[in-house]
Amino acid sequence: MFYPPEDDSFGTLCSWLNTEHSMAVHFSVSTITGVTYDIFCTKEDTVQSIREQLEEHHIEVPPASFLKLFHGPQVLCDQISVTELDPSQPIFAVVARETKVEILLQAAGSYQGYKDLIKAAPSSPEGENIKVMKGLPSILAVLEDMGGQQPDVKDLRQGEHGELLMTGELGHLLLPSLSVEALQPPSADTAAEASGQRELQRELQPFTKVIFSVQLNSDAYNQGLGIVLEQPPSMQCEMDRNGIPTYIYNGWGLSKDKNSNAIKFHPGMERGELRVEGPGGFPNSDMGFTPQNWTQSNSFHTFQVTIGTDGRNQLKVTGTRGEVFEAVWRNKLTDGVFMPALHAWLDSGGGPLLIGDIVAEIHFPAA
Repeated sequence: MFYPPEDDSFGTLCSWLNTEHSMAVHFSVSTITGVTYDIFCTKEDTVQSIREQLEEHHIEVPPASFLKLFHGPQVLCDQISVTELDPSQPIFAVVARETKVEILLQAAGSYQGYKDLIKAAPSSPEGENIKVMKGLPSILAVLEDMGGQQPDVKDLRQGEHGELLMTGELGHLLLPSLSVEALQPPSADTAAEASGQRELQRELQPFTKVIFSVQLNSDAYNQGLGIVLEQPPSMQCEMDRNGIPTYIYNGWGLSKDKNSNAIKFHPGMERGELRVEGPGGFPNSDMGFTPQNWTQSNSFHTFQVTIGTDGRNQLKVTGTRGEVFEAVWRNKLTDGVFMPALHAWLDSGGGPLLIGDIVAEIHFPAA
């Protein structure tokens, strides 16, 4: 980390950058009040360097508050290398009265472990255009790796066999909204002239749909429980009067102001009574079978949810005994670059709700 000279005139800065600090990376950091700061880092620095410079020289952070940094729609975690950021795009700084865990949850989408899994995702046997993300770490493991210590997370804990147990009434994040840009295959190679040489240009394409497979069950009776799919912040395009994207103001957790669908059912209740809450959803519906609860089955129901970029979504529930319920609804929850976030939900809390394996399957247009 290093700092520019106190004389911040344009000429002095140019001279500084062109001499001993020629390896500097410059970022423009804006606040919601319209004030902008110039921050300089080395290529070896991480986001922590940007945050520390802001806190030390520019932005006072009150007790019990944290400084959140947004780059595009994602909250940045301290461990990210500055070389992964686009210096031509602004960073937004927001002082938030939130806990450290809440900040980490909001920054989980930028966690390096997810990026590594995305890059390494193998193709499905069904086609090279389908990428499968298995072995996803639990959100508790992600928080521990990001924060450097075991997180103090209320209402969520790890079970004896790796499952998650959720008891809160406000839901909990299972998988953040992830950018799958690293997975996007190149279109047909096209030649272009550049510097006298022919270079291949790589044109990125959005995916057409993402399929989540989530294992769920519980002994909670007459309580709607299941999962919530939340539209990524990248689709919240509105700006305030200062030109600040509205997603900057979003705090942690689910909210009626965010576009989402909650898929809930009732294990152990006659006919299951499954519903989809939110835009395009439907009321309690006969599943055609009575889904066994956890004690009856000691196993999971599998929710397979297909979210299309065209807004057409499909649900397939496979019960513990192989029973099947299917339904469709319409609501645009993905833009083809960012996946929707996935949350667990249990009406009124208690439970617990047990969550098993989660798999994400990303489909690109066939070649």
